[in-house]
Amino acid sequence: MGTKQGYAITTWRLRLRCKHPEWLETTQNFYNEIQKFYYDLYLERPELWNENSQNALRGLETLSIPGRTRKQVEYPLPWDNALLYFRRSAANAAIAAAKSYLTRTVGGYAGKTETFHSAVTYYKGMYRELTSHGVELRVWTGDEWHWMHCRLYGKEFPEDGQLMSPSVVYEHPYTMLQVPVKEVVQDASGIKERIAAERNVCGVQFGTKDVFAVASVLTADGKEAAVRYFKGGNRYTDQCRRVVEHIDKSHASHGENGKGPVNQRYWMQIKHLNSHYAHQVSREIVEYCKAHEVGIIAFPKYAESYEKHVKKASGNYSALHLSTRIREYLTYKAWQSGILVIDINAKGLHENCAVCGANIVSVDKKTQECTCEAGHKTNRYLNIARNTAKRCLAQFQKKQKTSETAG
Repeated sequence: MGTKQGYAITTWRLRLRCKHPEWLETTQNFYNEIQKFYYDLYLERPELWNENSQNALRGLETLSIPGRTRKQVEYPLPWDNALLYFRRSAANAAIAAAKSYLTRTVGGYAGKTETFHSAVTYYKGMYRELTSHGVELRVWTGDEWHWMHCRLYGKEFPEDGQLMSPSVVYEHPYTMLQVPVKEVVQDASGIKERIAAERNVCGVQFGTKDVFAVASVLTADGKEAAVRYFKGGNRYTDQCRRVVEHIDKSHASHGENGKGPVNQRYWMQIKHLNSHYAHQVSREIVEYCKAHEVGIIAFPKYAESYEKHVKKASGNYSALHLSTRIREYLTYKAWQSGILVIDINAKGLHENCAVCGANIVSVDKKTQECTCEAGHKTNRYLNIARNTAKRCLAQFQKKQKTSETAG
């Protein structure tokens, strides 16, 4: 393991229940009103546009909040009952939204926000006694600020994790508390250090049909240590298609009315299936890499246009359909485990045999078997995974030797 430490921040989602859910809505409405005020004020002051968020916040407060001297300000905040950190949370959200709007304007897009529906982030002084089972939130009842106890349901927080400012998010029909958790990563060394330490490399290629992904683990000297196919794609596709059948039947019986809230629960089922399988496959890949002492996971990087074409051809609910989300989840899960995830240029990875280097002369699209000039036969996705790991090793080992020679 490397001696250099780092950290990872992941968001934990817990279901929230309380006696007065309407107070949460009142608090959010108040929050969004303050956000809209600062959003408009920021856009009116071009001198703030090039400032970083901290300086921009300071500038907005100078314009809207009287200091200790109670000197009259140019744009007084219309509410005198906005708590300090509540106000700052809304102002920070406004700055981010305004910067996003200005960026879109430069790109030729218009559309200034008239109404916000942002989730409230509870900063310091706005929450207390946060555990896996409950939290006290300071909420606005419409007349006064009140500490309200809320019950939480979900996974336990990690014992060594640092809990950060939570947010209340509405995910119909549930109210969720999203909590960023900061954890120490024991091995935060870079690629050079990992190659120098002769860590194993795992090449991963996404597949189709029943295969979500194929992984090939190589040692530092280029020998293959392990291979695994991560399956379950057919089961995922079948479950999604069953839900889609319910949606189609609903459309047939309800007509246009079947496109709205009537089918919301079915679309939520598909959303949950996507999330479940993406988490499952990414977790399996990370656990597999940990078992084989992998230090680097390498993915082939394809052109965006090519990826879109292949995904469209494979269908909405194919194994390949989940590749982007699996890759996203895998990146942070691997980093938490001290494994680095990188992209390798995919050009030519499918053209040569990973066993002997000869050209691939044929590919059976039904069985996904490829054959090279020397007669070697293997799964085409496994061949790409092997070539990805090999290219990763060769590329960075060459850089290391060049650096040592120059030194």
